[in-house]
Amino acid sequence: MLFALLFGAMASAKIYKYQDEDGNWHFTDTPPENADYETDPMEGMDTRKSGLINLRESLYEKYHPSTPVETAAIATVSIKSDIGSGSGFFITADGHILTNKHVIRGDAQLFKKADKALDTIDDRLDRADKAFEAEKKRLEKIKRHLDKYKQAIDAMADGAAKEQNRQRYEIEKNRYEARRHDFRVKKSKYESRKATYEDQKSDYRYTTSTAALTRHFKIILKTGKVLHAYLVDTSSEQDLALLKVDGYQTPFIRPADIGPLNQGDRVYAIGSPMGLRDSVSNGVFSGFENNFIKTDAKIYPGNSGGPLINRDGRVVGINSFKKLTRHFEGLGFAIPIETAINEFNRHIEK
Repeated sequence: MLFALLFGAMASAKIYKYQDEDGNWHFTDTPPENADYETDPMEGMDTRKSGLINLRESLYEKYHPSTPVETAAIATVSIKSDIGSGSGFFITADGHILTNKHVIRGDAQLFKKADKALDTIDDRLDRADKAFEAEKKRLEKIKRHLDKYKQAIDAMADGAAKEQNRQRYEIEKNRYEARRHDFRVKKSKYESRKATYEDQKSDYRYTTSTAALTRHFKIILKTGKVLHAYLVDTSSEQDLALLKVDGYQTPFIRPADIGPLNQGDRVYAIGSPMGLRDSVSNGVFSGFENNFIKTDAKIYPGNSGGPLINRDGRVVGINSFKKLTRHFEGLGFAIPIETAINEFNRHIEK
């Protein structure tokens, strides 16, 4: 970034670096006259647009996309946040990224289910604590009775009756010792598991409570290269978020032309389902439901926030969720791209 700023005013598309005979490094927009010096054009440097690193050019040179889908895949990224991971895509040439709000903030409905499950576990732990405490008191009571029984036996005169009671005492004592050992083993395992649960619950509470405050996220490109993006805005009404990376001229996916989709039109979902980066699934546009695009293109966890594109490689929607059923694969749902453009128009229209 420092060199991009230093050489931002130059008109050449390449910046050359070379080391002179004294070991000093030089940076110039033209190769040095001395041919004995080794020169390297600095990869990715493009000063034709205010010193921005031309990420688009380097990605195209590496992958040579030959279809609209491959071209759109280059502009699709994986997103890592404290709360999990998902997908997104560049929507402008200067680094704006569209994704779902739940990718960076977490799914509110899942949080509610998790909180309910934690409450259920806490209730069970409370009952278990009470059961262990009750068993502890029972064992203490048995021990007191055994001690009194032994004192009574010791006070008895020697004879058959004393020997008979002594044998009975040993039997009862052995039962008590076995029961106490079993109690200690079970309680030790229980307390270990409970401590692990409490640590995990504490981590979960911290992560979910701070997720709403996080403003910086990792963006993983098709190459695996990691960039850092910051939050520009989130929608109060829609499951949408806008991120941005600075310092780069980025590939981007153009919105589809405004107009109705026709049932049966071919669409493609791009993203990182279940951690499988840079995956594509295809399907057809099935219709609209509650202002969502409905499709049979496979949308799995991790695909959320990625683009749903048409056969021309234009984005028609932002993949958001999948409605599962017990009897068939289920349908995926995407937020129409017009909704996102209208939501963040003030940021991405210049």
